[in-house]
Amino acid sequence: MRKKIVSFFLFFIIFNCSKSVEQSEESNNNTQINQPVLETINWEEFIDYREGNIPLMIISVHGGDIEPEWIQTRTCDGAVTVRDSYTRDVSLEIESQLKINGYSPYIILNDLNRKKLDLNRSLNNSNCGDLTTKPYWDLFHKQINDFRSQIQLEFGSGLVIDIHGHGHENQRIELGYLLSASELRMDNNSINTINDSSVKSLLNNSPEDLKLTDILSGEFSLGHLLSLKGYPSVPSMDDIAPKEGELYFSGGYNTASYGSRDSGKVDAIQIELNMMGVRNNEENRKLFSKEFADVLISYLRTFYKSDI
Repeated sequence: MRKKIVSFFLFFIIFNCSKSVEQSEESNNNTQINQPVLETINWEEFIDYREGNIPLMIISVHGGDIEPEWIQTRTCDGAVTVRDSYTRDVSLEIESQLKINGYSPYIILNDLNRKKLDLNRSLNNSNCGDLTTKPYWDLFHKQINDFRSQIQLEFGSGLVIDIHGHGHENQRIELGYLLSASELRMDNNSINTINDSSVKSLLNNSPEDLKLTDILSGEFSLGHLLSLKGYPSVPSMDDIAPKEGELYFSGGYNTASYGSRDSGKVDAIQIELNMMGVRNNEENRKLFSKEFADVLISYLRTFYKSDI
């Protein structure tokens, strides 16, 4: 009986050791499978970028649709993989409308699907541990940094808009300045004490009578200008803040990194576009892009470069 028990445990140990070795080898193969590909891949194929002639940079990171099989699909906890439909198309159309009037924005567009990489996250949070895409993350964000530096050097100050799409019930544009919904619901005096928004430079380098509430929801605010064009927006004069319980995106990694909260004189605003009336068909996308291009020029003339 004792021999049978000893034999059983020996078999159990040998089987599990063998299984562990197989799993370890499989894991090693998974981590090494992309190495030959990395040596030949041209990451420039996944990014569109162009220099501009005005102090405006347009970023679009979640509208790409390319899904290479050799990049692992992001499945880790907290990974959001939903594509922001048509945001890349809208970004290109805005560029086209601006160019009709002789204005060329700096533009950086990602063509890689969000399932593979999230470029509105830090490197560590962008890839679910698959470092295959690290060279591309580095390339994309270096290009943003380079353009940001160029805008500041040539124009003194400028604006980055990071274009996204939301699926919230309220069909309105959500403008993110790194202020939470609860902060936007505060009284004006309290809001105007905040000095860590993504438009910090604009506030600190404008006439003393300009307040943060003017930038967020005043007469010349981006939200009010969009509302006048028929595109409800928050914050704006008509909709100062999301109500309690309403979903709202206040700005992500790109807005925090490439706005002026921490340094520099280039501000940033996250633009979260609703679907109906803005992105839901080609006609609406073109109409919105034309109107938004006009809004952007007006906004730039007011706050950044009066003679464009």
